[in-house]
Amino acid sequence: MRAPIDGRVSRALLTEGNYVTGGSGNGTLLTTVVSVDPVYVYADVDEDSLLKFNALVAANKIEKNAQGQTPVQMELADEAEFPRVGFVESFDNHLDANTGSILLRAVFPNPDGRIVPGLFARIRLPASEKHPAFLLSERAIGTDQAQKYVLTLTSSNTVAYQAVQLGPEVEGKRIIRSGLHAGEKVVVNGLQRVRPGMPVAPEEEHGGGAASVAAR
Repeated sequence: MRAPIDGRVSRALLTEGNYVTGGSGNGTLLTTVVSVDPVYVYADVDEDSLLKFNALVAANKIEKNAQGQTPVQMELADEAEFPRVGFVESFDNHLDANTGSILLRAVFPNPDGRIVPGLFARIRLPASEKHPAFLLSERAIGTDQAQKYVLTLTSSNTVAYQAVQLGPEVEGKRIIRSGLHAGEKVVVNGLQRVRPGMPVAPEEEHGGGAASVAAR
């Protein structure tokens, strides 16, 4: 007996000598087979995210891979930074009125077999077009009551207070949506030892986005 797909079989539910029947709808189950490479991942996408995604697709602002597919990222429970990359295979044909979400199916390669069917995972779907952004270390971001702030340096190396609006975390750094401009220097180390208006002797540290300094 040959299975129509490649995959991993479950235990044998019957052994030699058992009576089995065939036929559609009443056949005896011998075992089950699940696909392991590639694997299919299902996720519920809320209505707002779906509308944003569809608008980006209609405007051709979603990045595609070489095959014209929409990339999607995944991480297992013991992974971080969404190291696995697959693609969107399909969306369901209707929204679930009870949950306000639609079912997404994505395909991921699994050559090492580490993704076991039935595992829970997190996926990340593109929600905006590709654009430049400031990335800043969490060490440089302070909290002042209900708002976030950073300490910047003026042209005379004087510390200045600057409120910022944060975005999501990317590769261990925070996106700064507003509050900083290209070329500004930000205090990364020594925030507890300086305050606005204080002159400092900076030591420049090279990084992405805005330049960072260590105040002493």
